[in-house]
Amino acid sequence: MMKRIGLACVMAVVLAVAGCGTAAGTSPAPAAAFNDTDVMFLQMMVAYHDPSAKLTGLGAQKATSQEVRQLAAAMKSTEADEQTAILDWLRAWNQPEVPATDAVLHADHGGLPADGKAQLDSLAKEPAAKFDKSLLRMLIGHLHAVVEVARMEVASGVHPEVKAFATRIADSRRAQVAYMLQLAE
Repeated sequence: MMKRIGLACVMAVVLAVAGCGTAAGTSPAPAAAFNDTDVMFLQMMVAYHDPSAKLTGLGAQKATSQEVRQLAAAMKSTEADEQTAILDWLRAWNQPEVPATDAVLHADHGGLPADGKAQLDSLAKEPAAKFDKSLLRMLIGHLHAVVEVARMEVASGVHPEVKAFATRIADSRRAQVAYMLQLAE
């Protein structure tokens, strides 16, 4: 019963955040000033969304728990909507969609996310009895990194909409982590 209440709470946060982004197909107003932190945050989110989409896609298909499957599917959908808003900002600002790959540029925030192919392959081979907990551990680690990048944006970005977006991402990811920790018990 507690897990269902937790899922309802997380789903409410996920849906609220999904509804707060820039509408798909519309460009954000480029009038507000932006800085390198705003651009790097958006580029890092693009880099984080690809491995997350693979993890959540696998989770939505293979998880044995209905709660884990639903959470993975909801996360995948929300992140697809976020990706649209992120790419709209970068395109409106005529900025590259991917971050520079020089490791020195990313040292202050933990570096670029690994593509995780080996981890994903290993997860796909997990027996059903271990899959959900392994998926949750991987997602929790991934989401902690996303929260750190969002916190960097809130602290150093200047574009008000992007900073608000980063705050929503950090809040929703923290709620997701809290729920995943409950599911992993």
